[in-house]
Amino acid sequence: MLSKKISPYDLSATDCITTEIISAANGKIALKLIDFSADPDASLRFILKHNKTGMQLFPEVSRPDPDTYLLDFSFIEAFYELTGTNFFYLTVETTSNSNVHLYRLCPPSETAGSIKPAVLIEDIYLKDDIKEIQTERIVLLQPAADDSHAFWITLCSRNRFIQVTHICDLRGLSMRGGILKITFDLKPDSLEYVKTIFRFRNKLAEAAIAYDFTTVSTRKHGNMLRIKISLDLHTVTWNGLYWDIYVEVFDPENNRTNRIQITVPTRRRMFMKFLYNGSFHTPDDFYVYPYYTGGTKLALVNRAREQYDGFDIVLKEFIAMFLYNIAKPYWKKKHICLVDEKYSTRAQDNGYYFFKHCMENDEETYLGQKIYYIITKDSPDYDMIRPYKKNVVHFMTIRHMCYILAAELLVSTDARSHIYAQRSRHSIFTRYTKKLPFVFLQHGVTALKRVDFFYGKGKPGSCDLFVVTSEKEKQIVIDNFNYEPDEVINTGFARWDVLKDKSQDSHDILVMPTWRSWLEGASDREFEESDYFRHYAALLNSQRFKDLLEKYDLHANFYLHAIFQAHTESFHIASDRIHLKSFGDTPVNELLMQCKMLITDYSSVSWDVLYQNKPTLFYQFDLDKYNEAHGSYIDMKTDLFGDRAETLDQLLDSLEKTIQNNFRMEPKYEKMQQEYFQFEDHEHSRHICEEIKKWMKRK
Repeated sequence: MLSKKISPYDLSATDCITTEIISAANGKIALKLIDFSADPDASLRFILKHNKTGMQLFPEVSRPDPDTYLLDFSFIEAFYELTGTNFFYLTVETTSNSNVHLYRLCPPSETAGSIKPAVLIEDIYLKDDIKEIQTERIVLLQPAADDSHAFWITLCSRNRFIQVTHICDLRGLSMRGGILKITFDLKPDSLEYVKTIFRFRNKLAEAAIAYDFTTVSTRKHGNMLRIKISLDLHTVTWNGLYWDIYVEVFDPENNRTNRIQITVPTRRRMFMKFLYNGSFHTPDDFYVYPYYTGGTKLALVNRAREQYDGFDIVLKEFIAMFLYNIAKPYWKKKHICLVDEKYSTRAQDNGYYFFKHCMENDEETYLGQKIYYIITKDSPDYDMIRPYKKNVVHFMTIRHMCYILAAELLVSTDARSHIYAQRSRHSIFTRYTKKLPFVFLQHGVTALKRVDFFYGKGKPGSCDLFVVTSEKEKQIVIDNFNYEPDEVINTGFARWDVLKDKSQDSHDILVMPTWRSWLEGASDREFEESDYFRHYAALLNSQRFKDLLEKYDLHANFYLHAIFQAHTESFHIASDRIHLKSFGDTPVNELLMQCKMLITDYSSVSWDVLYQNKPTLFYQFDLDKYNEAHGSYIDMKTDLFGDRAETLDQLLDSLEKTIQNNFRMEPKYEKMQQEYFQFEDHEHSRHICEEIKKWMKRK
C-alpha cells in the first residue's frame, strides 16, 4: 500500500462503472465490475481519494476469478480522522499508452437506494473515550450521499449503523397521570429486542442516570414488532435538562448489544408541533415535555414553563405564513438581514455592537441589506437599541415571524435557534431558521471549550461565515470544525470596537466563571448541591478573600454565566465589598473594562481582558471533570496566559501576588498576548462587513 497527497478534486465528471459488492469483512472487499472491459494491455489500480485533502491510498488487489477483485483495506484505520465529514471515494484508474482514465464505482441504478452499508472493519475504540459505555466504531462501504453516485468508505458508530439500517418508529405517546406510555414499531430483522432505557443526557460518567421502561407487550404487526412500554415519571430523579430514550437490541450473529433511538415520523411530528402539549409537573416546579431532536428522535426535556408554550404562538405562526405568502414579492424586495444575541433578550455583545456600527456607518447601503435587530420588548437592554427603533423588531411578534420567512441573512452571536423561541415548543419555523444563511459572530473565543460537535460544518449550529479573533483560533476552527479557510474570517469581535481599559480609577476585581453542561436546567436544590456552587460560595465567603479586599481597598463583582443567572440568589454574601451582579445591572462590556483583573475558570471573556493588557487568574478546581464533559483545544496546564489554581489557597496566593504587582501582566503572559491578536484598531465591525461583502459576491 502506498499513499500520496494531491489537491482536492471533483469526482462528479468522471465516468461510472457499475459495481456489485460480493462480500465485505475483516478489512477486505470482494467487488464485481459489471459491463466493464478495459484494454488488455492497460494497467488497472483501485484508489481511495479523500474528500477534503485529495490524499490517495492504494489497496492491495488480487483476482480470485476473472470477474472478481479482492481489495485489502485493513490499513485504512490509520488514515482516519475520526469525524463524520471525512470519507474516501473508491475509484478505479486505468493507464494505457500513457492515457490515464479515472472511473467512479457506482451501485446498479435500480438497487442504489436499497443497498445496505457493508461493514469492513469492526471494534474501533477511541483511546480518549472514557464514557461509561465506550462507543464502538466501524468502517463502512456504502453508496455516497452526494450527487456523485459513487461508493465511499466512511467511519461511524455501530449504533448509528444499526439506526440507519433498521426501522424503529413512534406510533403513540401519552403522559396522563404521570405515566409515560409509548408505542413503537421495530423492524428487527435478525436482531432481538431486549429492553428500552430512559437516560439523562450527560457527558459525565458519574451522572449517567438511567431507568428501565416496563415492557408492557410485544407482538407481531406485519413484518414489524409492535412494542408497548411504560414508565412512572414519579419515580424519576429529575436532575437535568434533556433525557433520551434508547431501545436495546441484541445481535446473535456477533453477540453484541446495541442501542438505537425511536424515530418520530412526519405525521407524528406534525401532531406534536400543533396539537399535543402534554407534560408532567415535577416536584421542583419544572415541566417535562416530549420533543424530537434535530435528528427526529424521540426525547424529553425537563424545564421551567415558558411564556411561548401556548397555542397562541401556533396561531401567530399561521397568520405570519399567510401574510408572507400573499405578499412575497414585497418581502423579497426588502433584502432583510436579521441581527440578534442570546435568545434575542440582550443588546450588549457582538450582535449589538455590529448592529450599532451598521446603523451609524450606513453599512445597509454597503451590504445592500435592510438590517434589523431582534429583541424582546421587556429586555433590560432595550434603551441601548432605542435610538435605532425603526430598525428594531420585537421578538415573537407576527412581524418578527414574517421577517424570518423573508430574511436573506442572519448575523448572530449564538446558534440560529436563538432567533426564535424554538426551545419552548415544537415550531414549524425550525425549518425556516435552519435555511437562513448565517454569519456566526461568536459569543467567545473558541479555545477553552470544545464546541465542534454542535458548531462544526454540517452540524446543527453550522454557519456560512465563522468569525474568529486570531490566526491561532482560525487554525483551530479549520482543523476541528471542517470549514474551509475562506469560510473562517479573522476580524476580531465587534464588541472590541469599544473595548478600552477604564480601570485607572477603579477598585474592582471581576469574578466571572463560565457554565457547566451537567448543571444546565438544574433546579436550585440541584445547583446548590454541586461542587461548582460550593467552590464559588467558599470563595465569596472566604475570610482571607474579604481581608485581601479590605487590605488593598478593593471590591469584587461576581457575575454568573447567563445560563446560571436564575441561581444568583443562591449565593449569600456577608461582605459589603463583594457584589452579586445580574443581567441588566451593568453591561458585561462595562464590567470587563472597569475591572483591574479577572478571576475565571474556563470563560473566553479572558480574551477580552487580555485584549486590554490586564491579568487573568484561572480557578480550575474541576479540570478533570470539565475535560470529560467539555474538553478544550489547548492545554490548560501549559497554554493559558495567566496563573491557574486548583485550590482556594492557590487562587488567593496568586491574587495577592497580582495585587502586589500593581495588576501588571507577567512578561511571559505579555508575550503570549502579542501572539493572539491581528487587529487592535477598534474597527472590527468594519472588517466583518468587508468580509460579508466578499462572501456575498462569491455566492
